[in-house]
Amino acid sequence: MKKLFFILLTILIHQKYFSQKFPSNVDSLKTEKEVENLINSIIKAHEPIKIKKIADFQEEDGPNNFCKRIADSLEINQSFYTADFDLNGYTDLMAFGDHYDFSIFIVMNYGKNSLKVNRLTRRSFQNCTFPKIKNDSIIQYYYMSEPDLDSDNKQKPKLMKKDLIFKFGDFIEYNENPNSYSIEKIEYQTGSCFGTCPKFYISIDKNRNGLFKAEYYNINDAKSNQEIVGTFKTLITKTNYDEIIHLLNYIDFPKLQDRYSVNWTDDHSSTLKITYNNGKIKEIKDYGLIGTYGLDRVYSLLFDLRFNQDWKK
Repeated sequence: MKKLFFILLTILIHQKYFSQKFPSNVDSLKTEKEVENLINSIIKAHEPIKIKKIADFQEEDGPNNFCKRIADSLEINQSFYTADFDLNGYTDLMAFGDHYDFSIFIVMNYGKNSLKVNRLTRRSFQNCTFPKIKNDSIIQYYYMSEPDLDSDNKQKPKLMKKDLIFKFGDFIEYNENPNSYSIEKIEYQTGSCFGTCPKFYISIDKNRNGLFKAEYYNINDAKSNQEIVGTFKTLITKTNYDEIIHLLNYIDFPKLQDRYSVNWTDDHSSTLKITYNNGKIKEIKDYGLIGTYGLDRVYSLLFDLRFNQDWKK
């Protein structure tokens, strides 16, 4: 009986803690101008953001009736919404902004005036996409499918939906039942592009031994824009290693496509190769580096390893 009492007490304390709401300056936002001022103060863009409803976005020749029709059907009729995406008790913000093109900004609130902007729109040349908040934490993200330029099967664009959740420091595809794979080795190689895209190779084995081959444009902004060139080795920290492993398992990497590609040119490319479960290999080639939200986050963590580890030549 005592054991049952303590279990129930623990559950009640847990629920009370995670249901607490902590007031912040985000809660006081009432107007589009106030939201604009907040986001512009964080990102400090050269061109200020203009907040507006999806239905108010225009095409070059006039109103965008498609965007308005879909937004109305989904009852997305405000220019900004609030939620608690990471369930930390602080109110987060989602806003639609005109910043060179249609953009969705998420302001994550970590308390004590610690705010960070995440951009939910990752692809260019989309007139509009449609995020609808569910249960105060899940984003049902509606978007138009894009044609595969390398395929002979030219299908018409159609409205698609994926559920996004804030985990591992960013929004990724929600997975109700993640798998657990025995990951033996991770290899990541980036290609060149028309510009200054970093070109490098990183590998990590199951014992956290890391190898980093920096070719060019691996520039550390935190160290006076110092460019790193050469071959380096280190023991990847357990925290960073575990985060990457848990993320790969959460996104169920073996079930992802073998190839992703954006529908424009002159972009960055990469190849992610994962050896797992006694020698099985999953290789993902990604032109544009935004095949999925989960992969986008994996790439970001691998990019970060170049500068957040104690590499030795």
